[in-house]
Amino acid sequence: MPSVASFFSDSYAEAREKFLKATEAAGGQIVESFAHLMKGPDGGALATDVAWIGPRSARKRLLLTSSTHGIEGYCGSGCQISWLENRHYDRDAKPDTAVILVHAINPHGFAYGRRVTEDNVDLNRNFVDFSKPLPKNVDYEALQDHVNPKEWTPEALAKADRAIAEYYKMPNTDFLPRAVHGGQYVNDKGTYFGGFKATWSNATLRAIVEKYLKGATDVGVIDYHTGLGPLGHGDMIYGGRSGEGKARQWWDHVTPTAEELKAEKDRTGTEHLANAIPGTLSEAIVASLPGVNVTAGGIEYGTHDIHTVLKSLRADNWVHTYGDPKSAFARETSALVREMFYPSVFEWKIMVASRSNDVICQALRGLAAA
Repeated sequence: MPSVASFFSDSYAEAREKFLKATEAAGGQIVESFAHLMKGPDGGALATDVAWIGPRSARKRLLLTSSTHGIEGYCGSGCQISWLENRHYDRDAKPDTAVILVHAINPHGFAYGRRVTEDNVDLNRNFVDFSKPLPKNVDYEALQDHVNPKEWTPEALAKADRAIAEYYKMPNTDFLPRAVHGGQYVNDKGTYFGGFKATWSNATLRAIVEKYLKGATDVGVIDYHTGLGPLGHGDMIYGGRSGEGKARQWWDHVTPTAEELKAEKDRTGTEHLANAIPGTLSEAIVASLPGVNVTAGGIEYGTHDIHTVLKSLRADNWVHTYGDPKSAFARETSALVREMFYPSVFEWKIMVASRSNDVICQALRGLAAA
């Protein structure tokens, strides 16, 4: 029996090769590969691969997407490969159900070890209607020089963090204020930039939904993420929005509840992260499938403390905006980002793969009962 570590990879190229082989070995089929226009850091090809396992006529379909946030694809890919290698489809799926695995929807970010796309866009904030006025984030606009400071020194960072904390009347920045995490559409060089137009990955995801999900009666979606929460804990995040569907019937735990969201907003005066982000992949899938019963959201795996996670992203943004991407500091920052979103702790891989297999099993049971 293969070890859990063998499901995970050290590079995008390795992950893709493992995914393609695992799909074939599990009896699935690569139904399409969307070639990216750019090359990877090794000069190799980049692509989003779509695997299908189960009958093509299935009316119930489960979609598993990895690498919405680039480097987080190390986790999502490993979980997809674990599920395939352990032949869970044969054990858990009913004959009228198909599973569609989208490997590396943001292959550029995956390959280059960044959370964003090739154009510095946070893909999970890019699925907005660009024909309409873009969402406003007045907090970011007020604090953008502090969220993304032009200088990267201990003194400059301390001053910036104090300004953010004072703005929210909170004692420190070990939290997720909307200015930092809520998405913004004004600074194409800043963090959590939602874009001025649809990205390549956005268009690719919409093409996949159109071709492989339309015609279904019931659809489940699990989008893999890392970086928020206790080490190795996998939280199903639906946030009380339209994508929630039957989440509370399918899974053993879903957070937060609508009541918890209201209580948190009443307490802090700000919306919960999961309920406040515009332009998410899950919401886009729901909107693209009118008349289909959709339960779409994400699983968020905890890694390290949130302050260091956010600092790594701000540092990475600074390197690519104001610094030298070839410098020693850039290499240190890249290593830090990788650790924050793909921990080197061996037990973490065991925890995330096990939780993934459980939630996929629960989703398949939910689809069977739909």
